[in-house]
Amino acid sequence: MLSVYFCEDNPEQLAHYQEVVQRYIMINDYNMQIKLATASPKALLAALETDAPKYALLFLDIEFPAEDMNGLETAIAIRQQLGFAEIVFVTTHSEMALLTFERKVEPMDFVVKDLGREQIDQKLRENVDYGYQRYTNYLENTENLFQYTIGGRKFSLPMGDVYFVSTADTPHKVSVHAANQLVEFPGFLKDVADQYPELYRTDKSFLVNLDNVSGIDSTTRRLIFPNGDQTDVATRRFHEVKTLVQKHLNE
Repeated sequence: MLSVYFCEDNPEQLAHYQEVVQRYIMINDYNMQIKLATASPKALLAALETDAPKYALLFLDIEFPAEDMNGLETAIAIRQQLGFAEIVFVTTHSEMALLTFERKVEPMDFVVKDLGREQIDQKLRENVDYGYQRYTNYLENTENLFQYTIGGRKFSLPMGDVYFVSTADTPHKVSVHAANQLVEFPGFLKDVADQYPELYRTDKSFLVNLDNVSGIDSTTRRLIFPNGDQTDVATRRFHEVKTLVQKHLNE
């Protein structure tokens, strides 16, 4: 998942940016989530340190008169903390653009507030698109992915986030249950099993990522996952699955 952050000291602008981006994420069904919107660079850095995202898109102002650090210094600190961070500056200080490159911040974009609200909103949406594209491209080159298609559009998840895939209640569809989402898409479990042999078939209705099992209930013959979800295990396969899961848990 691509985590989104805002740091802007104007409360009205902060709320507006958040609303525009949240609506656009929902419209496009992007695997993104707004994690924080704050007026304080220090609060942002503290949040990133406490719960560091693997992938982040950040919209930062540059001038913070009430704070003892500015957006440029914040961006430099973010570069030191995070491995994958796309930074977009949204500011009135267009003269700072060159300095951001001289300081090796390498922002994805520099949006000038003088453009007016309508153009700023469009720039925000464009940067969500571009940030998500760069995120998915990065995943394709660095991660083992689980990929699926909805309405002709391709989506992907890190395989490490996938808990299990199951047959859906809707005919000719399956559901992928992942760490931060549940998605239903057209397909058949057999085809998924053929494409992703690393997923273990525990039952006629489930393909499981055994690496993500957090517990096993021997009485009900069910596997338990970190979010509380559970899957069945066929009787004939329970001993083998239990051995594999216990080995993983011991490691």
